[in-house]
Amino acid sequence: MGGGPATGTGRLLPALLLVLTVLSGLIDAVSIIGLGHVFVANMTGNLVFVSLGMAGVSGFSVVTSVVALGGFVAGILLCRSTVGRLDAPLALVRVGAGCETVLLGTAAALSAVGVPHDALVAICAVALGMQNAMAGRLGIGGLTTSVMTRTLVALVSDAGAPRHPRPLAARQALSVVALIAGAAIGALVVLHVSPAAAIAAAAGCALAVAVTAAAAEK
Repeated sequence: MGGGPATGTGRLLPALLLVLTVLSGLIDAVSIIGLGHVFVANMTGNLVFVSLGMAGVSGFSVVTSVVALGGFVAGILLCRSTVGRLDAPLALVRVGAGCETVLLGTAAALSAVGVPHDALVAICAVALGMQNAMAGRLGIGGLTTSVMTRTLVALVSDAGAPRHPRPLAARQALSVVALIAGAAIGALVVLHVSPAAAIAAAAGCALAVAVTAAAAEK
């Protein structure tokens, strides 16, 4: 769906998904550090956090993790209803990232006025559920924007193999680097500025992606 590697769209889409991968790392850093030890982009981690909360481990809330899971599922359903009929990859990215901008911008504003963490977790999880569903529809190898387990397995196990094309390996490696960079940036902003500022930075990433996709459509 993302277009051939020789096309302009084929070159642009991976770059846009890498920006969204930075966003994923950034927003998960915010949620883990500032919103109650919970993921909003990586749901595998939340399943573990639910188990830790049920076991009574200090610092992990079953309710907050379930809120994140529910928001993420809602985001997937919202993506299906809002962009499910879009076939053009850039249109899909434009609308999906545009919705994500609104959601994360709202979360940043609410965070600044002290809204309870669970409400922020829910909004951010909806945004990231939309993002992951959008990335899944695009289907560009090595660029899930959030989940790195399979990416790392493929990158390491297939390294140097003839069946592991260099463009795919490059995307996988850049995806891992982008997530790490985003998480580091998010942590620094949360620790030295505020969670609201970090969420606003994530909204800025989504806005940049939406605007770029819209401009490329013309």
